[in-house]
Amino acid sequence: MVKQRYEFDTAQNAIIEGLAMRLSIIGSICFIIGFAVLFMMVVRTGSIIAMIIAGLAIAFGALAIYAGQAFRKITTTQTRDIDHLMEALMTLNRVYNVQIAAIIAGALGLAYFVWNLWQ
Repeated sequence: MVKQRYEFDTAQNAIIEGLAMRLSIIGSICFIIGFAVLFMMVVRTGSIIAMIIAGLAIAFGALAIYAGQAFRKITTTQTRDIDHLMEALMTLNRVYNVQIAAIIAGALGLAYFVWNLWQ
């Protein structure tokens, strides 16, 4: 059985390219802000919380840029659109898994902080 290859049309590629561009822009901004915060914390002794936030911003930025590149592959290649789409969706899934883990860790940290205030 021969596997059928699907190719997105021009309008669909434009939508995907727009998503790729936005992921890259947001990722770059997060990445730059993360490094700026990290630099400020190194220059002047900062809190561990600020360093963690900087690290998360850098990680989110890098993952968003990577996801943007994965989506861009869909629009720049021929005959492998579905394969590239699945790769891009898996990458985007990783981005959100990291964000969910960070939210859970932050919520636990906040709960621990509040618990210690009440003690």
